[in-house]
Amino acid sequence: MPETPTISHTLFRGTLNVSVVLIGLTSGIAQLTGIPLRFAQWAFTAIFLACLLYFVVRLWQLAFVVKIRELRTDLQDASRLLTLQQAGHQHYLDAIQRISDREKPLFQETLEVLVTIGADDDSDRIVEKRITTPEPLVTHRTMRPIVPTDTDRITRLDEISFKTLRPVGGTITPLPLEQSRLLRVWLIFDPAMTTPTEWQVEYRPRGLWGPLRERGWDQLVWEDRLPTASGTPSAFTRFQVTFSFPDSDQPPSVKERQGYGRFAEPERDPRGRWEVVWRDEKPAGRRYVWDLTQAVGGR
Repeated sequence: MPETPTISHTLFRGTLNVSVVLIGLTSGIAQLTGIPLRFAQWAFTAIFLACLLYFVVRLWQLAFVVKIRELRTDLQDASRLLTLQQAGHQHYLDAIQRISDREKPLFQETLEVLVTIGADDDSDRIVEKRITTPEPLVTHRTMRPIVPTDTDRITRLDEISFKTLRPVGGTITPLPLEQSRLLRVWLIFDPAMTTPTEWQVEYRPRGLWGPLRERGWDQLVWEDRLPTASGTPSAFTRFQVTFSFPDSDQPPSVKERQGYGRFAEPERDPRGRWEVVWRDEKPAGRRYVWDLTQAVGGR
C-alpha cells in the first residue's frame, strides 16, 4: 500500500519547490538581461535569505500544527480518563449508599434538632442530637446536613464547620460522600454501636436563613423515610425540632404545612431569643414542611 503523504512531507516539498523555482527564475533572468555580477550576487543572496526565512517559518508552522494535534489528542485522552474516573467514583458512592441503606433497618432512634436562626448569616447553626438503639449493631450511616439549596453553589464539609460528638464509648469519623447543593456525609462509628448510644452533629450552614431575615418568611423541609426491620416506615420513635429566633418585639410563627405534630407556644429563653418547639411522638415516614415567619428588622 502506498504511503500517505504527511503534513511534514507536504510542507517540505512545497518549500523546496518554491526555492528551486525562485532560484531558477532569477538565474535565467540574470543571464538574459546581462545583470552585473555584483548585483546578481546580491540578488542571489537576498533570494537565498528569503528562501531560508520562508523555510524556517514553514518549519515553525509545522511544529506548531504538530503540537496542536498532540495537545488535542492529550485533551481527548484526559477527557476520556476523567469520564471513566467520574463513573467509577459514582459507582463507589452508590455502593456506599446501598451498604448504608441496608443498616437502616438495624436501629431505632430519637432525634432532637436545634435550628438556630442567627441575626446574620454567620450565626445560623444546626445541632442534631440522637439516641440510637442498635438492633443488633450499627457501624456506619449516611446523612444529609441542612444546607442552603436556593443557589447552584457547591457546599463542602469544611465550609459548614461540621463537627461530631460521641460523649461516651467511641468516636465518629465524618467523610464527604457528595459535595454539591445537597451535601451528603458518611459517618463511621468506632467502635460500632451495640447499646443505646447518644451522639450529635453540629454545623453552621452560613446564610441558610438569609431569606427569612430579608423577607420575613421561609420554609424548612425534612424527609423521614427510613425503612425498619419491623416494617414500620420510620426508624424514629420520637422527633423534636426547636426553632430559635432572634429577639424581636413580636413572637415568630411556625406551622407544619400538613398539620403533622404539635407546637408549643413561642417562649423567650434566658437570652431573650424566641423559641418554638415542635414534636411528633409517632413519626411515620413523613415529609415535613415547616413555614416560618418573623417580622423583618427585629425590634
